[in-house]
Amino acid sequence: MPQPIEDIIMKSIMELFKGDAIKFFGINKQIISATTISAAARSELTHIHIQKNIDDWVLEADDNTFIHFEFQSDYDPKDLSRFMVSDAMLYTSVRRPIRTIVVYTADIKDTITTLDAGAIKYNVEAFYMSTLDGDITYEAIHSKVASGEPLTKQDLMSIVFLPMMKSNADKVTRFEKSINLSKEVPASDGQLQIQAMLHLLADKFIKDPDMLVKLKEMINMTRLTEMIRQDKTIEIAKKMLIRGTPIEIVMEDTGLDEPIVNKLVEELNNVA
Repeated sequence: MPQPIEDIIMKSIMELFKGDAIKFFGINKQIISATTISAAARSELTHIHIQKNIDDWVLEADDNTFIHFEFQSDYDPKDLSRFMVSDAMLYTSVRRPIRTIVVYTADIKDTITTLDAGAIKYNVEAFYMSTLDGDITYEAIHSKVASGEPLTKQDLMSIVFLPMMKSNADKVTRFEKSINLSKEVPASDGQLQIQAMLHLLADKFIKDPDMLVKLKEMINMTRLTEMIRQDKTIEIAKKMLIRGTPIEIVMEDTGLDEPIVNKLVEELNNVA
């Protein structure tokens, strides 16, 4: 059964990580797909209860490896055990090497990255946002935007992660700055993708429900909602086509244009 919110977030991550955006984390690889631990493992590990979670990201690289990201605003050494179980489930599903990177917000500066469980030796990499100055980063990007200078993929990633960097401003203010910057990014350069990721990170890191509502209202929810609605409509159209429903009826019932429906027919034929 499709998970529209999860789908749109992961599509957004995929779009933004294309090209060299992954270099923000010091990784020199090309990303070819994106998913989550739960989605990747769910299909094969059906006997294990896997809670839906879009706080972790799994990116498939072009060298046949996976990069697993976890985002943490607090630190507990016991988290390593949880990450290890997640990676074990993913490895059981994909049987490929996994590199796990734990991204910590600015207030966390030192953590344990290895776990010795006897027969199992587990290791993650820590990426500390405390090493990045959010105030300087914001001013640099804001200056680029004001002068009309094109933004790089790393600039776009910086907009997403500004709320996690060290700053003299509080967390809500940092999110507000990121959201306002995102609105200056042309749609063709990834505005929707940035806002979808900021929506996700705000859900994870903002605990005050009133502040969370305020931030979500600032994000362009109209376009996000429209994308989710279209995603649902496409899933309905696919099911109708699989049942043998004529193209004309699919178009009439879903409101999709003929080129889109024809493309879905082509995709389904290729799978078959």
